[in-house]
Amino acid sequence: MIEKLELRNTDSLVDLGCGTGMYSLDIIKQVQLRKVIAVDPYPEMLKQIPEDTDSNIHTVVSDALSFSKRPGIYDKILIKEAVHHIPEREKLFNCLFNRLRKGGILLLVHVPPEVKYPLFQKALDRCKEWHADTDELLEQLENTDFQVEQDFIDYTHSIPKQKYFAMVKSCYMSALTSLGEQEIINGLIEMEKKYKDTKSLEFVDHFDYLKAVK
Repeated sequence: MIEKLELRNTDSLVDLGCGTGMYSLDIIKQVQLRKVIAVDPYPEMLKQIPEDTDSNIHTVVSDALSFSKRPGIYDKILIKEAVHHIPEREKLFNCLFNRLRKGGILLLVHVPPEVKYPLFQKALDRCKEWHADTDELLEQLENTDFQVEQDFIDYTHSIPKQKYFAMVKSCYMSALTSLGEQEIINGLIEMEKKYKDTKSLEFVDHFDYLKAVK
């Protein structure tokens, strides 16, 4: 992400939909930025960002679209695995275009609808409904006059079965949070049957990178 964002010490970075700020905190360990604005609609998430950090992180409680309409000019904007939560994406991209300096970069890091996770069928179907279509995102960005470069990266995971089952039970993916408790329980039963002779689950985590330059 640092390479794609072309981050420099003089940059101001907006981490939009940052959650607990884990990606911003990791970035500033590698590049000391002039300013980081961590934006999330949930104050309880932002409160998990350490207060004693000397990293110039400023937290803002706001949804993405509302923040994008506020005055301010930034060098770089990161949206990591959050764009699918935003229904009015083209409107958002238009507003973010106006928030960037000339030559500024908006980076979308995105999990596509078709995932290769060892989940139960209802969860896989929900991902198809829940995650934004990459081609649609690309078109929306280009309609906003961004110059867009597309790339991807695959990570191969090997996780002990019971550890992964515990992750599913805790709804480690946002798509899982949209399912009811009984649906999760039934899904875990389905997974237990499917992987009864397996000790570790191996799968590929695919991320699309859309680098949009103003």
